[in-house]
Amino acid sequence: SIYSWRLLFKTFHGSYNNKKIPIEKTHESPFVMILPLIVLSFGAIFAGYVFKDLFIGDQSSNFWKTSVFFLKEIQHDHIPMWTLLLTPTLVIIAIPISYFYFIKNTKILEDFKKTNMPLYNFLLNKWYIDELYDLIFVMPLKKIGLFFWKKGDQNIINRFGPEGITRIIKFLSDKAVQFQTGYIYDYAFIMLVGLSALITFLIIN
Repeated sequence: SIYSWRLLFKTFHGSYNNKKIPIEKTHESPFVMILPLIVLSFGAIFAGYVFKDLFIGDQSSNFWKTSVFFLKEIQHDHIPMWTLLLTPTLVIIAIPISYFYFIKNTKILEDFKKTNMPLYNFLLNKWYIDELYDLIFVMPLKKIGLFFWKKGDQNIINRFGPEGITRIIKFLSDKAVQFQTGYIYDYAFIMLVGLSALITFLIIN
């Protein structure tokens, strides 16, 4: 309750903290933004009634009449009156307390914060749960991922896979280019070597 009223007071009764846009220049959204919201609000209010037969059929009363029967399983026969009044009483008490500490006299909380900075930082940083999560899970898994990326992906898969095949093809292409001299006698010599190899193969077989 205190958190909810703190949020309400801070939002609608607190100081203006937007440093980029002065409060004098704030304005309502233009009509081009309000019109879709109006259309959506009508849909949110009436769409369930209009399309109820499409989703649950024409027996909607039978569908809904048993929707709260589960409460019979958890109901109590005799609940003390103080139990029923406890929650609304605490909510009502929290209203002036929240207003006093977060609007009327914020110096009390500021002084408490200054004298209890370790506790304040501990709560402000959400018990350091995120930092512990990063330390225990995120950072080790990130290091493992980097290890497999560097050693496995780059040094093994790429070296002997796509990059290795590319280097072999480039090497063979560079060697093959050396035969393309443009001289007829070089081509004649290559043809002679090939023909000799073919005749030798035929003679042997």
